Amino acid sequence: MSFTDQVKEELTRAKKKSYQEQLAELAALIRVDGSIQISNKHLSLKVKLYHGNLARRIYSLIKDRFGFDIEIRVRQHKKFNLSHSYDIIVTPQPGIREFLLELGFLTPQNNLIFHIKEEYLENRKLAQAYLRGIFLAGGSVNSPKSEYHLEFRCERESLAEDLIKLLAKFELDAHQTEHKGFYVVYFKSYDEVIKVLNIIGAHQAMLKMENDHIVKQLKNDVNRRVNFETANLEKSVSAAMDQLENIRIIEREKGLENLSPSLREMAQVRRENPYASLKELGEILDLSKSGVNHRLRRIKKIAENLA
Repeated sequence: MSFTDQVKEELTRAKKKSYQEQLAELAALIRVDGSIQISNKHLSLKVKLYHGNLARRIYSLIKDRFGFDIEIRVRQHKKFNLSHSYDIIVTPQPGIREFLLELGFLTPQNNLIFHIKEEYLENRKLAQAYLRGIFLAGGSVNSPKSEYHLEFRCERESLAEDLIKLLAKFELDAHQTEHKGFYVVYFKSYDEVIKVLNIIGAHQAMLKMENDHIVKQLKNDVNRRVNFETANLEKSVSAAMDQLENIRIIEREKGLENLSPSLREMAQVRRENPYASLKELGEILDLSKSGVNHRLRRIKKIAENLA
């Protein structure tokens, strides 16, 4: 099961909210995955879903709250790598017009509305429920172990624009692009993805992402430290090889016995401890790190003059 499916499974199994919140969630689902049909002045509704638990949730809400006769068609379906699709069909019957009016799909003059109902934009709890419905219908989120990415897929540009306004109510600055005929509203940062999951109520998924983020950060910190220490070690080894070469030049051209006692001692200790750090050399000679470095620089200058 993908991480997106895990999030949707959590949302569909969550405790039901208030009646108005359920309506807002339903309105979002119908807006994305539904179609309204008008034939001989009769209205009907069809919602295509790809998750069984979500289909049962929507069926129960419409049936229990409105008492409509509902037809369900289950089909073999390979889209989105899922084995089934579920068509929920509300056939023409009394009350559908009032139902669509309440959800914000029709004007009193029976004209279709293609924008989010103002109430769902203004009320924070209803806005959260609407976002949850939009995600259930057309949302996806990457696994926490990969790059951070959460998106909402919209068929109409008007919905994408309204969705960006809705997200701005939660201080979220969404990005928008077009992809394969859809208008995609998306986020690509860890903080934004976590915030969206929290808003729509996917708290278990949010905690999993936070845990994986901590593990990822620890791994990155370890890698950075290893790389830093490796670079320092390579630098130290390279410097030590240069110092030993300087000592060989002086021995060949001049003889170490002609160095001052302090430099002769320094050369001898370095030869005996070819991989020791400056700090370790200082401990052997009872010198500070800067004192050791000063003597090695003097040896280097002598070697350069002789070369």
